[in-house]
Amino acid sequence: MRLTLNSLTALRITRAIRLGMIPCDLSRRCGFIAPDPQPRIRWTAKSLASGLGFLGSTSGISDCKQLDVLVSERSQRLQLKCAHNTFRCGSYPSGSFVYLGNGIAMSGPELLFVELANVMDPAVHLLLGMELCGRFSRDAGNPRTGTVRYDIPPATTVKRLRKFAEEAHWIRGAERALSTINRIVENAWSPMEAIAAALIVLPRSELGYDMWPITLNPRKVLDERLAQYSDADSRVPDIMFSGTSVGLNYDGEDHFRLSEIVRAAVAADREPGNAAFSQELESALSEARERIVSDKRRDRDLMALGLTVFSITKEDLEERGGFDRAMGHVIEAIDRNGERNLALQRSALESGLLADARQDFIWSLMPGPQSLEARKRLEYWKQMELSEFVVEFELSNGETRMISVKEL
Repeated sequence: MRLTLNSLTALRITRAIRLGMIPCDLSRRCGFIAPDPQPRIRWTAKSLASGLGFLGSTSGISDCKQLDVLVSERSQRLQLKCAHNTFRCGSYPSGSFVYLGNGIAMSGPELLFVELANVMDPAVHLLLGMELCGRFSRDAGNPRTGTVRYDIPPATTVKRLRKFAEEAHWIRGAERALSTINRIVENAWSPMEAIAAALIVLPRSELGYDMWPITLNPRKVLDERLAQYSDADSRVPDIMFSGTSVGLNYDGEDHFRLSEIVRAAVAADREPGNAAFSQELESALSEARERIVSDKRRDRDLMALGLTVFSITKEDLEERGGFDRAMGHVIEAIDRNGERNLALQRSALESGLLADARQDFIWSLMPGPQSLEARKRLEYWKQMELSEFVVEFELSNGETRMISVKEL
């Protein structure tokens, strides 16, 4: 059997590979493989499932999850209910596909990003770009709340994404993909870090903060004099606003392993004489303390470097207006240093209507029960004309006038 998978099926497989669930290599590039059911005469759902069995459940076929297949001729289409055929004929750039083995190929990360430009909401598409160019992968089956793998090599780069989209301009979605690529920031280390970065770089007209450009996880080397007072030779703030000395650090949901402490404490309380449970609790408390101390030393070193790095948490994103307040601190710090003119960004924060829409936008990107309802409310915001989002803007002469977000 020979086949090329694409679109959402290829995305699930790509994530499964990055999670370590499928022993394939994304760097094993190849050309398009035309569908061929050989040695069978025709395609059947049973033979298809059998031939893709080595890919595990990520390529599974069901009534609610079709298999996305790429064909170059209409006669190649799989006449099966479980298959969604994409007909596309043209010359692909070299290495557009990844060879999975057993005669099966799929869209490579660069082609995949272009294909999904017309499938995903622009903000979600941007997050996918940061994931592919980052050091983490979301879950293959449940990307919002499933398992996340950290500290892995990026699947691609912004440079490679842009080069591919320019060369494959004939593919539907290439133009939209190029627009998104301009906002991708490389080297995100976690989904929440990518969400924060996306919010920061998106324009105000798309409910972002328009604080582009930024860098993610830049390594700040301590000079010889400063290193003698530190237990490290460098520090890595999560987000830095380019051209400024201001940044953000994201402290994850369980950064201090509080859930482990609670679990160990409950177990020790149930069996007070159990030495193993007592040791587990002591170890969990000790590790949490070490993390707190490490963070304090990191903050001290960054301050000594002349950097102002604010800490943000998941709660800042979850609570109404929480991230607006954090970004208000960022704008104030940058403004006081005279490093950027952020008058427009400051004015945009003062619109209550815009703040409500932005909070729904933030919730829509996050896991949790509020996400679905927020996505429904976003449809209302999208129907409104941007001119209805009006803020008061102070002119250089001290006068003020009302200005729409569209003008901002």
